[in-house]
Amino acid sequence: MDRPQFSAVIPAYNRHDTIGRAIESVLAQSWPPEEIIVIDDGSTDGTDKVVKKFGSSVRYMWQENAGVPCARNRGAREAKCDWVAYLDSDDYWMNDHLTHMADAIEATDGRAGFYFADMQLSEPNWQGSLWELADFKIDGSHQLVDDATDWALLPRQPMMLQTTVFHRQRLLDSRGLHEKLPMRDDTHLFYKMSFGGAACAVAHCGAQMTSDDDSGNRLTSALGDKTLKFWVFSAIMYEDLLARFPSLAAAHRATLRKCLSLSYNRLLRFAWGQGHSKVIIGRIIKGFLMHPVCMSRAFAWMVVGPLRRRRRAAG
Repeated sequence: MDRPQFSAVIPAYNRHDTIGRAIESVLAQSWPPEEIIVIDDGSTDGTDKVVKKFGSSVRYMWQENAGVPCARNRGAREAKCDWVAYLDSDDYWMNDHLTHMADAIEATDGRAGFYFADMQLSEPNWQGSLWELADFKIDGSHQLVDDATDWALLPRQPMMLQTTVFHRQRLLDSRGLHEKLPMRDDTHLFYKMSFGGAACAVAHCGAQMTSDDDSGNRLTSALGDKTLKFWVFSAIMYEDLLARFPSLAAAHRATLRKCLSLSYNRLLRFAWGQGHSKVIIGRIIKGFLMHPVCMSRAFAWMVVGPLRRRRRAAG
């Protein structure tokens, strides 16, 4: 097959201070992309001025603020190449990222719907790589599986968008990122494309996650797992997956139901501890109607968990 060509897609919202670094890391690739597309999701801080300094090397597109999933989907639709490589506007790629991805695609004849590499993290409680955190390992420079369900259902997914390249048509066929999920859209996409689909892990660190963005727009900070919205979106995600994949193996559906039960449990805890907001009550009622077993399990966890902790403390 011909050497793979990439469209690099960078969504951005008020990233004046970091977007330049991201673009420079793409331009510095040892196997450069055919094009760089920046989808500006309604920035008001001068992000456009930084991007336009790069001239014709970047295709800049502005849109009304619609959320990062919409921006990423638009980037995929606008892309001209067979392969789409995402990068967040506050992170950056290692210089040989696309070289390694192209090598893996060539070695496997492009059979996978997506190829993903490791990522260096920068989190308060973890300074290693994503694969280390997920306890994920492969043999050799790359590993292709015809069905990536087991990888996607690991307790921590070893994939992140910043180090993943997607076959553009297969990405579009999957309908891309869930545009009603401002968070967990990436997790949802990896589930969709992994269930019954081929994927390839590539043994190199493709990008650096940074922690120097002080704009307040980093979703991992604004919508982390300590927030109500995280669990609302988690419940929506697992409900959608269970409805979308009714033929998934029983063991895999059981894993999804367990994750959904945990999401309902966290919503119940928010309802119990922080007042009965309309958002929580609405989601709980919908949960009962859609998945009464999962919701009943969540209630049981609320009761049994504290009792067990009291027994341990007393014993």
